[in-house]
Amino acid sequence: MSARTRDEAALFVLALLARLTVASLVSQPGYMDAAYYTAGGINLAQGGGLNEPFIWNYLDNPAGIPHIGFVYWMPLPALLVAPFAALFPGSFFALQIPFAFFSALLPVVAYSVAWGLTARRSSAWLAGLLTLFSGFFFPYWSLPETFAPFALFGSLALWLSTRPSSPASRLSPLAAGLLVGLAHLTRADGVLLLPVVALGLLMRPPRPRVSVSSLFFLVLGYLLVMGPWFVRNLVFIGAPLSPSGTRTLWLRTYDDLYCYGCDLSLRTYLGWGWAGILRSKLWALGVNLARFMAENCMVFLFPLVLAGLYRLRRQPVIAVAVLYLLLVYLAHSLAFTFPGPRGGFFHTGAALLPFLHPAAAEGLDVAVGWAARRRRWNHRQARAVFTVAAVAFALLLSLYAVAGKIPQWRQAGQTYAAVDRWLEQHQAEGTIMVGDPPSFWYFTRRPCVVVPNGDVETVLAVARRYRVTYLLLDENRPIPLARFYAGAERDMRLTPAVRIGAAIVYRVQE
Repeated sequence: MSARTRDEAALFVLALLARLTVASLVSQPGYMDAAYYTAGGINLAQGGGLNEPFIWNYLDNPAGIPHIGFVYWMPLPALLVAPFAALFPGSFFALQIPFAFFSALLPVVAYSVAWGLTARRSSAWLAGLLTLFSGFFFPYWSLPETFAPFALFGSLALWLSTRPSSPASRLSPLAAGLLVGLAHLTRADGVLLLPVVALGLLMRPPRPRVSVSSLFFLVLGYLLVMGPWFVRNLVFIGAPLSPSGTRTLWLRTYDDLYCYGCDLSLRTYLGWGWAGILRSKLWALGVNLARFMAENCMVFLFPLVLAGLYRLRRQPVIAVAVLYLLLVYLAHSLAFTFPGPRGGFFHTGAALLPFLHPAAAEGLDVAVGWAARRRRWNHRQARAVFTVAAVAFALLLSLYAVAGKIPQWRQAGQTYAAVDRWLEQHQAEGTIMVGDPPSFWYFTRRPCVVVPNGDVETVLAVARRYRVTYLLLDENRPIPLARFYAGAERDMRLTPAVRIGAAIVYRVQE
């Protein structure tokens, strides 16, 4: 076994232990995205199919509960959850195992990318450890969510697309297509990988004429994964992909994602006015840049990443990674202006870490070399000191992220569980209207719909259509319901039944 293979094996074991340790501290989904995929996997394991026992948005005008699932978000994380939910019912730790495994491979990918770029063992180890202790990403890697699978499939597709062509790698376009398909089956914006990976295949050395066969096998691999999903959607919704996702192009505020019966279209968007449109785009560009510096570069790595990207700019894998970075940055700022800064760019950017951290390692070598020449340092010794310091900073930031998130996630659902007990005591039946339907279903197994972003009349319209019996509002209520929640407005059709902490349960009477 070569030294490189031993290093990669050791890095994987270390990463897997770290991921499983974090997983052991998380006993339940702590926010909506994780609850959505967890609930989807559990429902599938219990025979509910790819349907959803709740409604969390009204973009596709759902007819009722249950309704066709995964038309806005993609299904792969739930598919990964389902077998573990069937084998280990009631164990949230078990549901995190495939995600811990996938995310433990990411440091190995970073190590391999760095080795291929620099052929330096120290830089490869630094890139791998920075990807292991990845700051604000660190608490999320084992959750039943899109982070781990998308990061792994996306980064492997980008890396594979630029591997030198040879008789042994003739199937790499097909493999890259399969990986792009898996990334798209994980996240809707995974389709953005397809043109970038296609360009990478044409850039890989040696660079012959445009290879039609490479592009054919890339698309073939992609369709082998996504083709069955397109067929399923054609059967159930009449289109390969739901148009509800593209309606978010016309949001004028993030809360419009939860509007009911509203017209999200180019016409209404332009009616907002160019001042509001331009202001929102500039805001999104600024927020996503700040998030990139803090989340992808852990702040202190940002100048090193820039230096490393410049130093390695002629390497095809770096060129492809930078192109993908620019594409997703612009897409999540100028197109999906409100979902992007609220987490879309953070999720998608996970696939870039195995390239940004090798660039940071190279940037560190550039910075240390520059300082060593001027201060007469021992270059090797100085690089070792700063390498240890970089890993230590990354570890501390990762522990800080864990300390900030996990206690909060462990407390999630307490109000919903208390409301469920109250409903059980009063033998309440029917559909409940809540702020976070996936989480409410996970903790109660009751059918539920989301509180619409509208006034009391809108709430009542939703209640009539979906036969809602109780409305639950808390401090995260929509802005149009703020006065009603505070008691400044009343409506006899919504009567307070009980207050549990900051949550108020209203009985719907019509």
